[in-house]
Amino acid sequence: MAEMQEIFDFPPAPKLDVFGKLDPKKATESEMRGQAVFFGKGRCAECHTPPFYTDNLMHNLHTERFFKPKMINGMMAVGDGMIKNFPLRGIKESPPYLHDGRLLTLEDTVEFFNLVLETKLTEPEKKDLVAFMRAL
Repeated sequence: MAEMQEIFDFPPAPKLDVFGKLDPKKATESEMRGQAVFFGKGRCAECHTPPFYTDNLMHNLHTERFFKPKMINGMMAVGDGMIKNFPLRGIKESPPYLHDGRLLTLEDTVEFFNLVLETKLTEPEKKDLVAFMRAL
């Protein structure tokens, strides 16, 4: 009989423990600092909870704060509204990012959320956060 395979799975993340957090014996200092940003100042874990790094809900980031309403192809563009919260496990393997692919890199994505969530992350914090996300 043929072996059954999982339909939904993530790429291996050898630095994570069974709860989805970094194993300090395997992680770099930058990844550990990035994990601290993810669960702290960056506010990422409010929606992206381990071990899958999602809450499977829809969220409204209120991006209309940054747009002037504009007619595009006969439709009024005014912001994003509710968007699906996707899992971050294996995120390094799946560019581009956000629901519509507008963010080409993880660095772009971190900067987008830094602006939208007004977290005021420093350049070193953003770099560490990206390092952590690459370990997921």
